[in-house]
Amino acid sequence: MKKDFSIIRKIWNGINIEIRFDRYFIQFDDGQWQARVEIESLNRTSLPDCKRGYKEIIILASEVDNYDSLAEFALSWLNTHVRANNFKVPLNNPNQPALF
Repeated sequence: MKKDFSIIRKIWNGINIEIRFDRYFIQFDDGQWQARVEIESLNRTSLPDCKRGYKEIIILASEVDNYDSLAEFALSWLNTHVRANNFKVPLNNPNQPALF
């Protein structure tokens, strides 16, 4: 049986990320449920399609179920968007002083 809600942590391209899944996030008038997958960089490092390190994906739960695990879905999504956007993981620059 698939879980209705889960939280996992992974490392992707050297970035610590947290992946959250809510199977019953929103229900439409026709009775069909949409799930929510949240991908968040734990230290707010940029991710593909999101400069602040947080991405919310609203999707049919069955599309997530097509993968072996939630982590596989999220990592596949990240890798696909990295290639599509020519995303590069930002490097910490020791020569740049902190502003705050």
